[in-house]
This record gives sequence, structure tokens and C-alpha cells, in this order.
Amino acid sequence: MSKLGVLFWRHVFESGDSKRLAQQVQDLTDLHIIRDIPYIDDGEQGHLFDLYELPGLDRNAPVMINIHGGGLFASYKEVNVNFNYEWARMGYRVISISYRRIPETTMIRQVEDVMAALRFLKKHAEEYSLDLNSCFLTGDSAGALLSLFALSIGNSEKLQKEFGIRGHDIAFRAAGTISIMLDTQRRDLMRAVSNVVTDRNDRGQAYEKYLKDPAKLLNEAKLPPLFLVTSEEDLIRKDTVKFAGLLKAHGCRFEMKDFAKGTDHKLVHVFPVMYPMYTESREVFDAMSAYFREAE
Repeated sequence: MSKLGVLFWRHVFESGDSKRLAQQVQDLTDLHIIRDIPYIDDGEQGHLFDLYELPGLDRNAPVMINIHGGGLFASYKEVNVNFNYEWARMGYRVISISYRRIPETTMIRQVEDVMAALRFLKKHAEEYSLDLNSCFLTGDSAGALLSLFALSIGNSEKLQKEFGIRGHDIAFRAAGTISIMLDTQRRDLMRAVSNVVTDRNDRGQAYEKYLKDPAKLLNEAKLPPLFLVTSEEDLIRKDTVKFAGLLKAHGCRFEMKDFAKGTDHKLVHVFPVMYPMYTESREVFDAMSAYFREAE
């Protein structure tokens, strides 16, 4: 599909998210929020992050870093605000990062953005009261995919060399993936990304095979414990099921919460992020947090 097609789907995604978020406005007087902190100071909207926390939160509070979804081509960190508010109210110090989007960039640059953000947070941990000894990573859909790249490259010298990217030196205790978009060469609704995740500059590069088949990362990575979430009504549920199978085959520690069809409402793709007020979403927050605390 052409770049024009990707931009069309961006419009569709972002229009829906704007309407949903306009109906979910919250009273935020209970939270301390710092928005739009640059991790690369170049004026690029994709190089900003937000910090959410309860006022007076202990410096030793657990840290949760979140990478938003959007098919790699839509949205910035603001699309996940309600999800991050929930984590902050649970006592986590939350960092929500943006990254540049396809088709204005390519996937290798998005991976570089995420790694740059993590290196910045490592370097400035004291300034932002980040206890990186108790740090967790979450991502949904494309954000979950970028989380996988960050976790994999971060602890593999071989992958760092193949990607030409420095590590981040954050030892994540555990991570959560919600409706991961595991495959980039798609034939479904998300097929718009298939021809634009790479360009001619990526051809023949050592990292190209991982961009086209991210499952190959598991051959090189040592991953922390993972908590997977999907549902029967998740339009790319098969990606999470495939991911679970790969984790099992590689002997990785993980737990998966796979919801049946909803009774009161549809449990759609990334429903805990889009609709954190659902009872099932509350189950996700509680179960994932318990899993994180156990991993500590």
C-alpha cells in the first residue's frame, strides 16, 4: 500500500481516538503531571515524553515506562493518557514516550527513538526521581512490538552490533504487552505498514531480517518475565497467541490473560488502553501489577 494509504489510515485511527478521548476527560487534580519533556531536544513531536505521578510519591516507587500503539503510523503518547493515569494512581511513577511515525520515517528510526528515550531516562534518573532498580515496561499493539525490540536489543551485544544501536542499561524487572502487533508483513487491516516499515537504505543491513520478522529477535534476546494480554475480540489476537507460542518454545517466563468475548461490551483491540474503566480492564491492571511485583 502507498504512503497515501498509510496517511488515510492514520486519519481513521486518530479521528476515532480523538472522539473517544473527548468523552473520557478526567479530573486530574490528584496527579502531578509534567508534559512534553524532550529526550532529544530537536523540536520533533516524536521526541517527547510525559511524567505522571501522585504528589509526594516516594522516590523508591516503582517506575512504569509506556510505549503507545498506533500501527507504527498513527498517534503520539497522548493516545494513552487514561491508561497511564491508572498506573500513576496505583503508585507507579509513569513515563510515557512518543516516537516518530511511519511514513515520515521508517521502523529502524522508531527503534532508535525508543532506545534514545531509554538512554535519556537512565542518564537523568536522579533528576526525575526514577528508581530504575524497580522498573517495568509496557506497550500496546505497535508499542508492544517496539517494547520487544527495546528489551531484546538492550541486553544483547550481538543485536546492538547488528542494529548499530547502543544499549540502554536499564534492567527491566518485567514487561507487559497488550495486543502485540508482532508481524510487520501483514495481510489484514494493518497491511498498510507492510511496504513502508523499511526502505532502500535498510536493504542488506544486518538488522533488516528483524524488522521484517520480529520473531527472530527471540533467537538472540534474553527477555524478562512477560505478561501478555489479548481477547477473543482483538482483531490481531493471533499475534499474541503466536508470541506466547514462541516464548514457550524459547523457555521464556510469561503469563497470558486471554479474555473471552465480552458480555456488557466488546473487548476490542487494546481495550485496557482504550477503555480503562471496564471491569475487565481493571482485572488487567491488577493482574499485571501483581505479576510485576512478584517479578521484583
